[in-house]
Amino acid sequence: MADEADNLGVIYTILAHSGPGPFGLDWKPSPAFSMWVASIFVYFAKNDLLGLRLPSALFSMLALPITYLLYRRYIHPVAAILALTLMSFSVWYLNFSRSGWENINVVLITSLALLLLHKALEKKQWKWWILTGFTASLGLYSYFSGRAILLSLIAYTPIAILLHRKQVTRIVAGYGLLIITAIALFIPQLPSIAADPARFNIRAERVSVLNAADDGYFGHYGIGSILLYQIQRNARFFFDGSVMGGPAYSPPEQPLKDTRPRYSPFGKPLLDPAAALLFALGMILSLFCLRNSALWWVALLVPWFFTQVLSINTPDAARGIGMIPSIYFFVGLALDKIIAVFKNKKARSVAIVISTFIVASVSIWNTIEYFNWASSPEFLEAREPAVPLSQFEQWSKVQQQRAQEHLPPLTVTEWKEIHGDN
Repeated sequence: MADEADNLGVIYTILAHSGPGPFGLDWKPSPAFSMWVASIFVYFAKNDLLGLRLPSALFSMLALPITYLLYRRYIHPVAAILALTLMSFSVWYLNFSRSGWENINVVLITSLALLLLHKALEKKQWKWWILTGFTASLGLYSYFSGRAILLSLIAYTPIAILLHRKQVTRIVAGYGLLIITAIALFIPQLPSIAADPARFNIRAERVSVLNAADDGYFGHYGIGSILLYQIQRNARFFFDGSVMGGPAYSPPEQPLKDTRPRYSPFGKPLLDPAAALLFALGMILSLFCLRNSALWWVALLVPWFFTQVLSINTPDAARGIGMIPSIYFFVGLALDKIIAVFKNKKARSVAIVISTFIVASVSIWNTIEYFNWASSPEFLEAREPAVPLSQFEQWSKVQQQRAQEHLPPLTVTEWKEIHGDN
């Protein structure tokens, strides 16, 4: 795919010592740190495609035990495992766990940051606040939606103070340490940003829905009207497949064109029916235990607003990847409450067996659905332009040669103009 090809092109320049430094900017442009991490895998795997996709596979797997430890603080182990199974085998998670793109890392970083925040709030040791700030800084260096991790942690501050009133001074000082740590660790990135701030912000500018206020956004004018439209549209995408796709917004001088979502099956919601039902039920039930679920509401709503409501052509599964831990927490909460209804040990065992069977069946179905979709002509068409696999070896040699000669990588569009699909 084009994004993978462009990432690998940057990795070739890094390995040839002609690309951006670890605190430079890649092609997106985003901090090149993630490409440096991926370059290690490409170098040692001795296989470009395997090495490119291996970090996503490994980091998406590592996210599971971290998220399990986080869920276990709230719900029964069985409910946590069942929720994580639904997460693991969702089409959304499967797609990005197999892609040579760094956005799945946001799931791991989000779960780790929330887990460390718990430690920081519970223990009277400053190291946990520092570790939380360190993890939040990794989000700043990752895919751009990772910036919402630090925003979520900060947004939770007043709630943390409210829930720990006897430790206000310690918590305020801890949050100050967290923020200072995150910012201090991001300082090495600032020179490359300051050298060309317009380039660094170009993606955020392009996808910002606020820039459409003057020209209109799908018949809505003014920031207030557009935001209301975005809120109601993006509140539906967990359950309503009709909002996944349709015409794409473009500036007035460019004609609208139909688009099909590149990250999920066209016309289908991001959550399968079982997960969607449990998610909705979990959100409702969480209102009766807000003390324990407040953090999850913050961790859901901040990235949702930041990456979906404020972005054009949303819902977008790639930008919304950071919501996944929160979504499946509410799934797990619903499962936990359902299992807890059965007080009798035998009845509870039966409920667990039935729940496990349903989750296993849904997971198998989702896996089949994923591979059918991933191999469909519609999916391949939606991901164009792309380098045909038959051309990959030739493409790889050309890109590596250009990297050795300190020439920029060819984009996929430039490559196809030269070679076509033959």
